[in-house]
Amino acid sequence: MKVTSLNEIPTQPKFQGHSRQIQNKINQILTDTNNRDLNLNLARALKQGLGSIVTPEKYIGEGTHNTVYKITRQYVLRIPNNYKINISELPQIMEFGKNIFSGLKNYFGEAILSLDKIQILRNVGNHRPAGVPESIAKKCNKYKIEKYYLNTYLPRFAHIPQSGYDELAADINRLNRITLGPRRFCIFDSLNPNNIVLKSGKLYMVDEIDTLCDRSYSNTTAKLLEVFINRATKDMDAPQVPKKLPLVRKIFKKVVFASSKAGLVHANSKWDFMNWEKALQLCKIKKTAADVLNSLENIEYRNTDREKRESAVKTYLNKLFIENPLSV
Repeated sequence: MKVTSLNEIPTQPKFQGHSRQIQNKINQILTDTNNRDLNLNLARALKQGLGSIVTPEKYIGEGTHNTVYKITRQYVLRIPNNYKINISELPQIMEFGKNIFSGLKNYFGEAILSLDKIQILRNVGNHRPAGVPESIAKKCNKYKIEKYYLNTYLPRFAHIPQSGYDELAADINRLNRITLGPRRFCIFDSLNPNNIVLKSGKLYMVDEIDTLCDRSYSNTTAKLLEVFINRATKDMDAPQVPKKLPLVRKIFKKVVFASSKAGLVHANSKWDFMNWEKALQLCKIKKTAADVLNSLENIEYRNTDREKRESAVKTYLNKLFIENPLSV
């Protein structure tokens, strides 16, 4: 774990309950956003409480760019990896989040408040990340990582209800429609599967949304296949899993069906095409990505009625598995 260093943390006044006090002040300022005194008090309380929050005990997880720590069950702190915190140089006042992604229903990655690069987010609560958690990947050998992937990740995510994948794909379709300015579009990081988490049968995006220039609708089916099928961790591809192949195929079917229902573009780049090829190989489907993509797109184009289109896509996915039996 990359523990962010803290310099010049005040030791006085020293008191208990920093996290609870911070939570109360956050709740207050969110209902009275123009109150400067509340804002100053929250900034001061956050600075005083950082030393008790940015600790191994409060560590939740780490992504490609940021590390997350628990404040309370209601809120978390997100800090850039290797960011050097100097208390005396932090601003005196909190900055409110921009609420750009408030229309997304399954997204917990947007900051509601920030102090320089220190961000406060709503806490998604107890959850299980897709792939192998970074906390396991960083301290375990390849054998244990693959064991977790086979025995914990695959069974759990294969049994998520179809509705869980449907809601995530619908949210990603909404993300594709958000623009950040002229020729500036949104994209989620699919290189780290931990950026999507499972809670109570629902899937949520939890990382920051990146900016992509000059290419819209880049959150594709291929990116979801990368998360759920192709990667075990942000640094490791998914292993071949002959004994667990039915689970891999079940996830593949749910992801593609959900993406089709949501109207996602299936592939929008050479990288997307490569992810389709890789997912098909891991599912032991002996068809090229071009064949599968052409078939899906033809089905979706021909069937303008929603129910008929969904039925035809489901029939085609079942046919793929029938034509490529597990015993072969």
